[in-house]
Amino acid sequence: MIPMPRAAAHRAGGRLRVALVPRAALVLLAVVATAACTQQPAEPEPTAALPDGISASVLQSRQDVVDGRLVVQLDNGTGDELEFASFDVEAPGLEPGLHFDGPRTIADGRSVQYRVDVTPARCDGDAGPAEVTLEVTGVDGGTAVGTVRADDPYDTLPRLQNSGCLAGAVESVASFTLADRLRSTASGVDRRAFLDIAVQPTGAASGSVDLSEVLGTTLLSAEDGLNWSTTSAHVEASDDPSTISLPVRPARCDPHAGAEDKRGTILPLVVTTSEGWSGQYEVRASASLKEDLFAYFTERCGLPSN
Repeated sequence: MIPMPRAAAHRAGGRLRVALVPRAALVLLAVVATAACTQQPAEPEPTAALPDGISASVLQSRQDVVDGRLVVQLDNGTGDELEFASFDVEAPGLEPGLHFDGPRTIADGRSVQYRVDVTPARCDGDAGPAEVTLEVTGVDGGTAVGTVRADDPYDTLPRLQNSGCLAGAVESVASFTLADRLRSTASGVDRRAFLDIAVQPTGAASGSVDLSEVLGTTLLSAEDGLNWSTTSAHVEASDDPSTISLPVRPARCDPHAGAEDKRGTILPLVVTTSEGWSGQYEVRASASLKEDLFAYFTERCGLPSN
């Protein structure tokens, strides 16, 4: 027998009328009612705190200093595999924006290093401590968001703040720029050379920089010693342009020195500014000056040119 649609009755004007209700509509109503009564799975609730055993630290290698990056090391001692979606680092001596995007997974008992670009320095407060805020996913699928205070075993944060604020204070007074070419006399092992630093004051109404010494590097030395200890200058923002000349010799006659060294052509100027910041302000050799220096080392040291 073919099922017939059910009838719904109502009166209109004293007469009984019958309206057919399609079976499909009845089925749809039943499905909707059933779905409304079915309990949906709950979303995982974020936990109140990170699991115990997560620690962090900040540091830099020599190459990270050159690249302008901060290393954030995360240590997983939770007893379980740790997965995190991202993290942010906040340090009072650096502008916001120290961010790393995941996801990443750290095995239990492992320490992993991640690198973030260093942001500009803030000069109106302390350098640290740093705090790392991260979102982690547990083995049960739940998430936790929390903050871990980072250790700074090598005083990286004070150094970053000082170098950034020192650079800003120096550059508000004058620019210090190494010449693009090496100046030299004679040839062969008798060749002598000079590094010229152009000093261009900004013309600001106030501000000064005192240069007390220029330090040698793993590649560059003063002609009469390691450092240019007698090189000094007092520069006012309103001064005329000037040049500082440094007689230079190879710090070592090693054919592999240039290829292996990362910072040997960066000269540290020991300075103090009128704003109170002091330390080493770095000036860097251009690509053309590096070529001249390596050719000079080869010639003066009597090394094979190839």
